Order: sequence, then structure tokens, then C-alpha cells
Amino acid sequence: MLGKLVKYDLKWVYKALIVFYTLSFIFSGIGRALSCIENSIVFSVTSSISFSIAISMMISSIINCIMRLWVRFYRNAYKDEAYLTHTLPVSKNKIFMSKVICAVITIFTTFVVILLCLFICFYSKSNIEILNTLLEIAASTYEITVIGLILLIFVVIFLEVLFVALIGYASIIIGNRSNSSKMLKAVISGIVLYLITQVATLLIIFVFGLFNKEIMNLINTTNIVNIDAIKSVMFLGIGIYMVYIIIYYVVGKKLFEKGVNVD
Repeated sequence: MLGKLVKYDLKWVYKALIVFYTLSFIFSGIGRALSCIENSIVFSVTSSISFSIAISMMISSIINCIMRLWVRFYRNAYKDEAYLTHTLPVSKNKIFMSKVICAVITIFTTFVVILLCLFICFYSKSNIEILNTLLEIAASTYEITVIGLILLIFVVIFLEVLFVALIGYASIIIGNRSNSSKMLKAVISGIVLYLITQVATLLIIFVFGLFNKEIMNLINTTNIVNIDAIKSVMFLGIGIYMVYIIIYYVVGKKLFEKGVNVD
């Protein structure tokens, strides 16, 4: 049953996302094709406009991905659809789990689409050489491989976006536990939870800094700091976001299991 829930959630979210994916690919392709035509101001300008539209579609893809996930959860669990959802022979635990799995899949595929579109827009031998040089410099600076650096950046961004999605789920649940101004309270809850989490992150880094002078230098100085300290903070950040994701998943699931007030 969990598989079917995930299937229908994905179908609903992708119904809108596929439009942004398609537009991203179309304008990336148009921009790339026109950029191959040399000695033409008209085609050069049109190519630049197409690239700009493609980038805006990519940004819209990730924004709409998050928004669709939240809207799907709200409608499916608290609005008219909820009357059917909560009569299904499936636990609230699995209903919530399906939303989280849907978030993981759609966020991942959105990033893949963005990377592919960026490749279409800007791929060239010279650009790849420049990018590779920059990555090699950065990788050698942080004493990791280029692949490791790329994966590190991808994981950090992916976890942060997933973290935002789960905060949204938790906020919707908290807001809908009240009897009035539910959406307003959900928005306020989301902002408060996000701010609390960011303050907690700074406090955690500060505590680690008490035991590591180099990490503390990242906070209280603008001088050049040890690369190992920067690496430590980056990996610490990944660990922190993973813990936050687990916490918001568990908290959201527990609150959801306590009961739902359907409008």
C-alpha cells in the first residue's frame, strides 16, 4: 500500500513539475543551438535570452517542487481529499512516510534535471577545462578528489532542501492542530522552526569551536584559517542536517499519528 501512496503522490507532484522540466530543456536546447550560430547579433541576443529563461525555469523547478510537496500534503491530509485518505486501510505512519519518500525522489530528480540543463547550456571543451581546473584547485585545497568535492556539494544542497521540505511538513501539522488561522499558524511555525534550527546550528558549531581553536577562528576572525577546520565544519554541517532531517521526520510522524483535524 505504501508503494501505491508514493505512486499517486509522485504523479500529482510531477504533473506540474514536468512542465518546468520540459521548458528548462526546451530553452536550454534553443539557447545552445542559437549560440552555435556565429557572427549574428540577433541570434546571440536571442540565445542569451533563452539561457536566462532556462535558468529561471530551473529555479522555478526547485521552488515549485517544494511548494507542490507542501500543497499535496496539505490537501491530501487536511482538506477534502483527507476524507478518502484517512479511510484507506493504511496507517498514518505510512501516509506520512509516503510524503517524505516523495520529497526525496522529486528533489533528487529536480537536481538531476537542473544539472542536465546546465550541461546543455554551457557545455564546451573550454568551459569544461575551466571548470575542471577550478574544481581541481578547490579539491586540492580541501585535500579531497574532484568527484568527492562534487558529491560533497551535491549532498549539502540536497540535504538542506530536504530539510526545508520536512520543516514545511512539520509546520503544516502544527498549524492544523489549532482550530483557527491554521495556515497563518503553519507559516509562523515554519519560520520559527527554521530560525530555531539555524540558531541551534550556530550554537553547535560554537561548542565544537570551544574544543577546536581553528573552528573558533571561523567565527571570531577574518584571518586565513586552517583548511582542516573548514573541512571539519563542512562535514559537521552534513551531519547536523542529517540529524535535523531525522528529528523533523520523527516529530512530524509522531504529531501526525496523534490525530488530524480535517476541514
